[in-house]
Amino acid sequence: MRTAAPASRAWPLLPNSALLPQRAIRLVVHGRAGGEVPEALRGLCQSEQSARRAPVELEVLTGTSFPSRSDGPLWLVPMLLWPGAHARVDVPMIRRRLVREGQSLTLLPFLGAWTSWWSLVAQALQVHASTTGVLIHHPLRPGLADRFLAQLSVRMGRPLVPFDQWPEYQRLHPEAQPLTLALAPNRMTESLGEAGEWPPLLDHPLIRQGLIDLLVSLP
Repeated sequence: MRTAAPASRAWPLLPNSALLPQRAIRLVVHGRAGGEVPEALRGLCQSEQSARRAPVELEVLTGTSFPSRSDGPLWLVPMLLWPGAHARVDVPMIRRRLVREGQSLTLLPFLGAWTSWWSLVAQALQVHASTTGVLIHHPLRPGLADRFLAQLSVRMGRPLVPFDQWPEYQRLHPEAQPLTLALAPNRMTESLGEAGEWPPLLDHPLIRQGLIDLLVSLP
């Protein structure tokens, strides 16, 4: 059963097009070496496909091939958590390529810019995570991302520590438990291992279903 809010509530800034056919969705995902897509992301795509009346496809940043041009307009949705080079450089390049191909599209902000997304993560933290948990994120260049990370730390009520600084942080705070902020298994989650009941984000039922509902709500 669908639990998604109507598009007018889930996406208040989008035009009301409830009577029009749903657009296709193209999810831009990072992927692993050689274009491998983790099962969590493939499953998300399949769940969306079954819930919408339009195609849902993946464009993999580490891949070498691209989905074919859609017949109608599509949503381009960057499934990226951080305002790094992928969000600032790679996604605009994808958009320009699609426009050159004659594709009609609307680019949404990257996932980490969605207030509704972090609300889901915050709910999961309240239910599952230890009070000594520290949020571990992919390292970002100083400057542009600093304000983003500072605001997110306040919102989550926990320290945010870059993955490359975690060993030193743990040495100074031996009671801290790492809670990795990653959509799917990657080198960071595999290096740190599982921290209690805190797996990659798309393995949390509450987060996964909430994201599905948000994407299903796109007109």
